[in-house]
Amino acid sequence: MTQVLIVEDEAIVAESIASKLRRYGYEVLDTLPTGEEAIEISEKMRPDVILMDIHLAGKIDGIQAAESISSQFHIPVIFLTAYADEQTIARAKDAGPFGYLVKPFRERDLHITIEMARERSRLEAELEAANRELDSFSYSVSHDLRAPLIAIDGFSRILEDTYAGYLPPDGIECINRIRQASVQMDRLIEDFLRLSRITRAPIQIAPLNISRLAEGILQDLASQHPDRAVRWNVEEGLQAFGDPGLSEIALKNLIGNAWKYTVNIKNAHIQVGSLMQGQSRVFYVKDNGAGFPMEKVNLLFIPLQRLHSHKEFPGNGIGLATVQRIIHRHGGRIWADGEVGKGATFYFTLPEETG
Repeated sequence: MTQVLIVEDEAIVAESIASKLRRYGYEVLDTLPTGEEAIEISEKMRPDVILMDIHLAGKIDGIQAAESISSQFHIPVIFLTAYADEQTIARAKDAGPFGYLVKPFRERDLHITIEMARERSRLEAELEAANRELDSFSYSVSHDLRAPLIAIDGFSRILEDTYAGYLPPDGIECINRIRQASVQMDRLIEDFLRLSRITRAPIQIAPLNISRLAEGILQDLASQHPDRAVRWNVEEGLQAFGDPGLSEIALKNLIGNAWKYTVNIKNAHIQVGSLMQGQSRVFYVKDNGAGFPMEKVNLLFIPLQRLHSHKEFPGNGIGLATVQRIIHRHGGRIWADGEVGKGATFYFTLPEETG
């Protein structure tokens, strides 16, 4: 039986809600008038769901109580309140509620909201457990796979240093290839682990200056490759909202790809800009490099799928998969357009507001 705690400072309203819940077969643990008591009882009794009014007796309101309960005990909180003004709703959203019902509400709406909150709580608990298992697995993969790679690289180095004078040139070449392969495998393992971490990393939304980020990335690439003569244009005033760290990773991958795939172009050119698609702003990174056949566009964002040989353009096929996951975690979209020998354009969206 689902156990429910009601936090409501109007006794008549609290009892009315309790009666409705009992008719649906819920167990009402208690009705409390203050947020302080709600926190104390939550710690002791750990209810399945808490129904919380926002304006309460006591020193803290329902939103502050919900934030404390959610962070400490991970109990789903549903706000039941007569207040629907924008400021209150904005504060309530920050508390991460599992529901928000404005009084007066229908009995069935309350029942459905509780059941949906319970299901969401169950799914989140399963996801958290799966993430813990994935963390453990990732550590195991990192440790167990890297140990033999370190051994391969180490013994190859010893073989090269000790017996180089006894080996023919093709023998030395074999050793070099073994060491290069071990380094490449180590990088692949690290990229997979980074992709896994990005999928689960918490997102902190903040204002983004896309223009400044892109300009900085391009200047860094130019300083790292002084032999390259690449022209670039970055549209001024590109603004969005997103996680600064993850957004920078996505831009580095997209711009880094444009830089890489224009290496054989005499007049290499990279553009970072935006266009309007309906009411939404779409950002893009465009180059005049190697491009790709459009019939294979669906392979671009699949890990390890590469449309060019490693010899022609080094890489392991993880970068674009990483970008896609970052954009999707922001609720955005990413797609591409290209033509062999005429370059590629990657389009993506990011939130234009914090809501």
